[in-house]
Amino acid sequence: MDPIAVLNIIYGTGVLIKKTVENVKANKQQCKRLGERIDAISQCLKSLNDRDLKRSEIKQSLDNFRKCVQECLDFITPFKEKTSWFVRVFKNQNHKEQFQELNLQLSQCANDLNLGINLKQLFDVKIDENDQKTDLNTIESKIDDIAQLMEQMKEEQYNHYKGIEENTKQRLNSLKYNLQQDIIKIKDPVKAKEIAEEEHAFLHIPFH
Repeated sequence: MDPIAVLNIIYGTGVLIKKTVENVKANKQQCKRLGERIDAISQCLKSLNDRDLKRSEIKQSLDNFRKCVQECLDFITPFKEKTSWFVRVFKNQNHKEQFQELNLQLSQCANDLNLGINLKQLFDVKIDENDQKTDLNTIESKIDDIAQLMEQMKEEQYNHYKGIEENTKQRLNSLKYNLQQDIIKIKDPVKAKEIAEEEHAFLHIPFH
């Protein structure tokens, strides 16, 4: 892919990440930090000239960064979904390991691009630890809301499966009835004629 096109994709995805972070329901601080680091690296990319962009190693590093930025967007997007964000938090709270992995990938991308960024300062472990604590405290403060949302979801699932079960019983009874009718028609020609006449007297609508 053309390096200019890759850069445009990176910048566009960075904008989407900023907008997404504004609406996340959990782990906002860690999501925001990812966005800030992506933005810092992206700003440095603007210093690359046409000669730099033609270098094969830069092309590969740019594409790796593009993939990493997209992965970050894909990861944080579910945190803004009203119907499912609480499920992610219930299962894995502040997603410490996943954020660490994404930050490690970003750091590696920045290093490969050789942009002269102070990576130790940009990817300060102490800042990450504070972000994790902040997000965990926020989750703890919402524990009643999360539990209630989980209960509502379970109730909706129960009602859905209950409806399916009732539907299955109806279909089973329908199949049994049809099979019984077919057996009767084979055994008793007179009864078969009566059944046929009865069937023609009604408008038969498929169950589905």
